[in-house]
Amino acid sequence: MRTNNRYIRYFVNRKFAVDAVSMAIFWVIVYTPVFLFTSKSIEAALIGLGASALLEILLGGVYGKFNDWVRKKAGVKD
Repeated sequence: MRTNNRYIRYFVNRKFAVDAVSMAIFWVIVYTPVFLFTSKSIEAALIGLGASALLEILLGGVYGKFNDWVRKKAGVKD
């Protein structure tokens, strides 16, 4: 039986990976002062930063796909 790799190729490509990593880097930089200022301890801030980095890596590529779709619908070119 042949496996359909269309969905795997859609989500596992270079642009998807770059979107995911760049979003994680950007938001960890933004969240760092927020977590350090609002957390009761450095440990809580690090846990929050780690969780946000993981979440951004998981969702960054999906957001990139959504952003590309919106730009295409709006007629905006890169």
